[in-house]
Amino acid sequence: MTRARFLLSVFAALYIGALVGLTFVPTTPEFQQSWFIPFAAFFLLGVILLLLMGPRRWWAAIGFGVLGSAWIEAAQTIWMPVGYASLDHVLWASIGVVLGVVAALLLILSAHRAAPSHVPHRIVPQSGRREIP
Repeated sequence: MTRARFLLSVFAALYIGALVGLTFVPTTPEFQQSWFIPFAAFFLLGVILLLLMGPRRWWAAIGFGVLGSAWIEAAQTIWMPVGYASLDHVLWASIGVVLGVVAALLLILSAHRAAPSHVPHRIVPQSGRREIP
């Protein structure tokens, strides 16, 4: 495992742990009605999952993100006060995951296209019959 992948894995574990931990912190009703919080949190999760799984497994990143959103809301339904969990949060979090994966996928593909392609070596003639690539 490369150092960058190791650091990304550590960051992902900390981020997912914080996301699950903050799930059970009571908040104000205005904060619960906000659509932006689950969208932004799961947008970043979509980016992280795609970077961990790679662009060929974009579908798995979306699946894990939507499943994670549904799990969090189900856990809130069981362990938090009545009315704390919301189906709207599942919808906004799922939209955030999908858009995060799409944004990361577009950035990765554009970086691959911008990278220079392989250019064959030029043969430099030297004195005599010897050529140095």
